[in-house]
Amino acid sequence: MRIGGISIIIDYSWLVIFPFFVVITKGFFEQAYPDYSVPFYWAMGGVASLLIFLSVLIHELAHSFVAKKYGIRIRSIRLHIFGGMSHLGLEPQTGRHEFVITLAGWVVNMALGCFSLMVYSYFWLMQQITPVTGIAACLIVANGTLAVIHMIPGFPLDGGRVLRAILWDRWGDKARATKVVSQVGNALALFFIIFGILLLPVIQSLFSVLLVVIGLFMKLAAVGNYQSIMQRQALAGVPVRQVMTEDVVSVDWLLSVEELVQDYIYKYQFTHFPVFNRDEFMGMVSLDKVKPVARELWTFKQVRDIITPIENIASVRPIDDASEVLNRMVSEDIRCMPVIENGKLVGIVSRSDIVNLFKIKSDLGTA
Repeated sequence: MRIGGISIIIDYSWLVIFPFFVVITKGFFEQAYPDYSVPFYWAMGGVASLLIFLSVLIHELAHSFVAKKYGIRIRSIRLHIFGGMSHLGLEPQTGRHEFVITLAGWVVNMALGCFSLMVYSYFWLMQQITPVTGIAACLIVANGTLAVIHMIPGFPLDGGRVLRAILWDRWGDKARATKVVSQVGNALALFFIIFGILLLPVIQSLFSVLLVVIGLFMKLAAVGNYQSIMQRQALAGVPVRQVMTEDVVSVDWLLSVEELVQDYIYKYQFTHFPVFNRDEFMGMVSLDKVKPVARELWTFKQVRDIITPIENIASVRPIDDASEVLNRMVSEDIRCMPVIENGKLVGIVSRSDIVNLFKIKSDLGTA
């Protein structure tokens, strides 16, 4: 679905976590309201779980809408087993921007928790212990837990980004701030994993399992962010011209899809080709554009029928920084981009081109 122009993607992992929430909240309602029927408990568990799910979504929307205020395009929000993640088209330009964007989600959880507490308090003072009170209690716990967990100072949690924003604003060095926060997050991750494992035989509860899961999640994120920083430092100052492919294999836009597949895709084993009408660069054609075309129509369809026009293609210049281009490719899920200079195509740059340079520098010890 789309909210405010932002694509909302529900990850398959929610097929696991959502029933888990329903079972947990159903058990809570069974203990709190013993005089109701079994269908009622399942219904209340479902309602409470949906509202918890909605709380996570509102948390991510808060990040996204604030980011849009700073002119940052939001590609999508993915809700997964660990909560959610907003995919930004670009990274925040300053530490202060990142601080405000990140803190927005935490503020929303605190506001939802306080509102739920007000609802719970109202019914408690009126001595009306109803299912609404139970749902409010679930939301107090859920939003309070989200607020606490997200303020842990390690990636990819909000606390890690808040700490990076503070250090980034103070030092003026995003790479250094990210490296420090990655190290802090890695240390905390190891602590949670070890403490959770030691605690498990003692209390035998989901809390110890949660500590281990959070630790593993933070450990992976810490490694990923550190590698990202090393990659960015190795590629800093490297122009796209140095990594792009200049001898581009192009296709004519009157070529049939059959000829495109047989004479180009199979022969060169590329998935993207620039398309020309004589000397004019018209756009790009890709394997993804060929797939929807029925096999029996390959002979009749031409490349111009499945082309992505030049006005719809993200392009770069030869002088652009390779690290920034790679970040853009990853954030916007682009495999390759045409390199344009003075209105003419001078090459193609792909993710693999840039990553290969980083690997070579790493092997040579110069990264």
